[in-house]
Amino acid sequence: MIAIVGGGIAGLSAAYELSVRRIPFRLFEASDRLGGLIRTERIGAFTVEAGADSMLVQKRAAIDLCIELGLESHLIPTSAPRTAFVLKDGRLHPLPSPAMLGIPATWKGLLGFDLLPPSARARLALEPLIPRRTDHDEESIGSFFARRFGQATVDLLAQPLLGGIYSGDVNALSLQELMPRLAQAENKGSVLRWVQRVASSGDSGGAFRSLSGGMGELVDAMRERLAADSVELNATVDAIEPGWKLRTGAREIACSAVIVATPAHVAARLLAHVDPGSAELCARTAYVSTASVVLGFPRHAVKHPLKGTGFVVARASHAGRMNACTWVSSKFSGRAPDDAVLIRAFFGGALDPQAMALSDDELIALAIGELTPVLSITESPELARAYRWRNNSAQYDVFHSRRMEQLRQRLDRLPGLLVTGSGFKAVGVPDCVADGRATAATASRL
Repeated sequence: MIAIVGGGIAGLSAAYELSVRRIPFRLFEASDRLGGLIRTERIGAFTVEAGADSMLVQKRAAIDLCIELGLESHLIPTSAPRTAFVLKDGRLHPLPSPAMLGIPATWKGLLGFDLLPPSARARLALEPLIPRRTDHDEESIGSFFARRFGQATVDLLAQPLLGGIYSGDVNALSLQELMPRLAQAENKGSVLRWVQRVASSGDSGGAFRSLSGGMGELVDAMRERLAADSVELNATVDAIEPGWKLRTGAREIACSAVIVATPAHVAARLLAHVDPGSAELCARTAYVSTASVVLGFPRHAVKHPLKGTGFVVARASHAGRMNACTWVSSKFSGRAPDDAVLIRAFFGGALDPQAMALSDDELIALAIGELTPVLSITESPELARAYRWRNNSAQYDVFHSRRMEQLRQRLDRLPGLLVTGSGFKAVGVPDCVADGRATAATASRL
């Protein structure tokens, strides 16, 4: 029997893969539900995502899994128009289309991109003339953007867009780990020319897909494929012992292999009795906490047209604590009644860890206060919920790949012990699905 510790999307994907292969397993999840950062709630007529709201099309693992599970007809694209905005000095600036990571894919788009001052646009246009790096050292996302496109793009594009995605500080986050295609594009010559080529040939349905009933449908569909007695909820694993054995409460459970699918800081505790060196490497992966506030309004109470997917905040040029806002009912169909709108605001992360100290009521009041002047809100919300994810977002710094290679070498000396999930080498739903399934396939061959 193979044991899986952790029932987030990576652990659940590992369990599903073992089930497909008809290999006995047991999954232990400390909370009362599966899915980790995928959590969908239906509140009245609203479909609310407390965590991840979509899957990247370019990375096929999650989309292919949906098709495999019979959910293909439930896949929905981002609604048109797909315009995203950057909030700077109280004004929403539309990102050009086509574009990639905010970088315009046409010269016309660059010329009219008024988020950037003229001098910054001119500097960005000169990118093809910038010499490529000759060393292979790890580099931060912020350093890369400053070097290739100019310092203004760090505060106005990289931090709001990429820092927002990873809830981190782009001056610490690793380019090679999180945006390897940008590094590869530089190695081939010009990043701007690569953006122009790739973005102009993008998917006509947009870069993301969700499920008509919310992302929770993916969790439910996988759970239905697992034997009822193969999953234990409210089952905290206290330690992993050589052998392989799990200690959970008063029980000691023997298994042939263990897949650790927990956050890296939890894995550090679990591996302490097996290999202190591996535990120490896991403990060095930093995490940040985030919060989101979901607000539902009558349509007439929000005067802004909400034609687009939402906005990110250039916090270096805007007073406030919000990191981003999704116009949920505009982004995906069926999330709110026709006469209502659903909005989601994001707080916390590496740049504002103090936000987690606010109460739910304070977070909700903060969201309403910051959104009201931007979206011309005239009434109180009919739905208001705050959600918190403590120590949920792994920060892949410029030393992460080196640590993970050291961890791999140590685990290679411990056959039957494997790790998977966002704390190690899988960021986002598609990566967690792919890595969870691949890890289970490896375990099945031991």
